Amino acid sequence: MPGEQQVPRSVAELAADPAWTVTRTGTTGQWLTAERVVEHNGHRRLIGLTPIRPGAVALMLWSGGEVVEHVRGTEAEVCATAHRWATEVPAG
Repeated sequence: MPGEQQVPRSVAELAADPAWTVTRTGTTGQWLTAERVVEHNGHRRLIGLTPIRPGAVALMLWSGGEVVEHVRGTEAEVCATAHRWATEVPAG
């Protein structure tokens, strides 16, 4: 539908949004972490992804220096969840 935002299904698609910071290896360019800070009403949260094994990615949400949510799944699954968290955290 026109005007609807596409849900990212990869770290490359997340990285198209300048709010996301992606670190990569110096040799192969493979991504190591993807992070985004979300601030709302004085609360700062960090959303982070990292590959944990072939085909699996960990997604974490930090608040106050502690992990408050953690999920594992495929890159497509966790990127969609990270996108949802980034849009829902400010509202909630």
